[in-house]
Amino acid sequence: MNTLSKAQILKAAVSIAIVSYSAIFAQAQTAPVQTPALKPTEDKALVTFIITDYDSIPESNAALTITSSDGSFKNAMISDIDGKCEMLMPEGKQYRMSVAKFGVVFNFDDLLAIPKEPGAILFDQSLKIRIVKKYTRVYALDHVYFDTNKWDLKKEMDPALNILLKTMQTHPTMKVEIAGHTDDVGDEESNRRLSQRRADIVVQFLVSHGISDQRLISKGYGEKKPIATNATAEGRAKNRRTEVRVIQE
Repeated sequence: MNTLSKAQILKAAVSIAIVSYSAIFAQAQTAPVQTPALKPTEDKALVTFIITDYDSIPESNAALTITSSDGSFKNAMISDIDGKCEMLMPEGKQYRMSVAKFGVVFNFDDLLAIPKEPGAILFDQSLKIRIVKKYTRVYALDHVYFDTNKWDLKKEMDPALNILLKTMQTHPTMKVEIAGHTDDVGDEESNRRLSQRRADIVVQFLVSHGISDQRLISKGYGEKKPIATNATAEGRAKNRRTEVRVIQE
């Protein structure tokens, strides 16, 4: 059986929309559900969408919508911790693609064409988006340090988290990105996933205390954004940090 593997990278036009992410954050904090692996069929291609920023860092919790140009097919999914969505799509059609995250909708001008061919079709589609172009300020959350390979909140984190909570309560227009970072010890992909889970749990804390999820975004950068050398224990400790990146005051 023939297999067609194709990769594309598309950029998007951007429009603003009001999107609720309560369900998305709830999903991000629950245990992963084991679902049967999708397989292409004689008339449906298996398409793997990979959503990243312009530095190729995956964008989790992004809402992907796929619509065929003839209107016969529509599906929506939320990207996983690796920025991926897998979907079975009828062959022989063209599809419009859009991604929504943090109240911004990215509409891709190029159509995705799935050929109609005998055998299995596997298709990889990369979508690049930019949520934030500029931060007004960035600072690390003091004493928000996680145990090795853990992402649960500890009591000693309460003062810093409560200060952030109070700040957002007294500044109702404030919007922030919670950014997780690691040192370079261990596997790069594992570090990125770990940093994403740590950022997610801080966002979950804020949402659970009444901060609107439309004011928050979480992102794990792993070891990609060091602020010190990883050659020393002191430098690695500085790199294992949780940041508040202010988008709007």
